[in-house]
Amino acid sequence: MKFMHLRESFPSWKTFLEKMQTDKKRALIVLLCAAALLLLVLSEWMGGKQSTPAQTQETDYAAELETKLSQMISAIDGAGRTKVLVTLKGSGETVYARNDKMEADSTRTQSEQEYVLVRSGSDETGLRLKTVTPQVLGVAVVCEGADVPQVRQAIMDTITAALDIGASHVSVVRMQSERKN
Repeated sequence: MKFMHLRESFPSWKTFLEKMQTDKKRALIVLLCAAALLLLVLSEWMGGKQSTPAQTQETDYAAELETKLSQMISAIDGAGRTKVLVTLKGSGETVYARNDKMEADSTRTQSEQEYVLVRSGSDETGLRLKTVTPQVLGVAVVCEGADVPQVRQAIMDTITAALDIGASHVSVVRMQSERKN
């Protein structure tokens, strides 16, 4: 039985490096693969799972709405303790100022758009005209007084008026009473 040594079956590093010096295409491919691998490892190590600004903005907006609605509903006579959940569609939109230029001749039209920038110290940002908030899809309310029809109707009226949504997008249910054992 014959055993082969690993050194005999694989070329040495010295041989590998010599081939890389003579074959520039191969060296470039190896270098690009190594760089891509390094970028993948670094992105996984550095980033993990981070939320985007749009996701953060959407979450903050929903939390703010939930807090305000909960405070309003709790202030309604008979509502009692309240929990609110708001669901949103999309993440909203920020509209920035632009300079639009359009040139036309007899055969074609050419347009160019350029955002207006505002300089603050060494930073430059776009000039924000407005922020469009995300659309509210629905609201769920759980409160102690939801079993009283007048309280439930007052809650429905408050939410539909405050958010300009239909009553079919609002659910109001009674909170489970705490059981004492």
